[in-house]
Amino acid sequence: MSARKPILRQLMALGLCVAIGFGTFNIGQASLTPKASAATIYETKVTYGVNLRTSASTSGRVIRLIPIGENINVISKVNNYWLKVKDKRGNTGYISAGDRYTNYGDSSSISSKGDRVVDIAKSYMGRVKYDFGTRNPSKLIFDCSSFTQFVFAKIGVDLKWGTKYQKSAGSFVSKSSLRKGDLVFFDTIGSNNKVINHVGIYIGNGQFIHDTPSKNGLAINSLTSGWWSNHYVTARHVL
Repeated sequence: MSARKPILRQLMALGLCVAIGFGTFNIGQASLTPKASAATIYETKVTYGVNLRTSASTSGRVIRLIPIGENINVISKVNNYWLKVKDKRGNTGYISAGDRYTNYGDSSSISSKGDRVVDIAKSYMGRVKYDFGTRNPSKLIFDCSSFTQFVFAKIGVDLKWGTKYQKSAGSFVSKSSLRKGDLVFFDTIGSNNKVINHVGIYIGNGQFIHDTPSKNGLAINSLTSGWWSNHYVTARHVL
């Protein structure tokens, strides 16, 4: 019986991979890298003068008017009407998500960001280690969702730590419409009853990359056949 204990522990870790948020945990917190250390990419161009506001509402105070031609970083899409953004002056606020104001919705812009996310994630193959409940960028030790959080922070996309939060980020996308950089979610405990507890990043060609205890690090697996395909639950556009 004792020889089976390491295997059982590994399977339990996979099944528990960040099924909860860790706001009340202090695991790995001492070595966290501040978000400010991640390079911010100002990838979105303003195509029509737009007000930067303190809240996602027309009643929010105007911080400044962002002029045509200025590049900004889109942190997240709040809803169909508002984007949370950061300008090059360091201001964080909200602007209209209307197509006339930025090129954020352009497929070329989204595709470019997706390629960057995939390239960043793949660059850590063989370097990242897995540890449940850990977010340690300085030593490259993560669990599944702290790794996705780490990668997306590199292009200025703010994700919360924990699949319970990431499964609601961005917008739903069907499996047949996945594009590079989408988050893909799984149920790894027993038969697939759609309880999400694992996350990875879609890299194209029916494959995804993820931080997993079965490899003690990063692995690339198929979404079209095999075990992971059978345990797939859903996916989200976050770019």
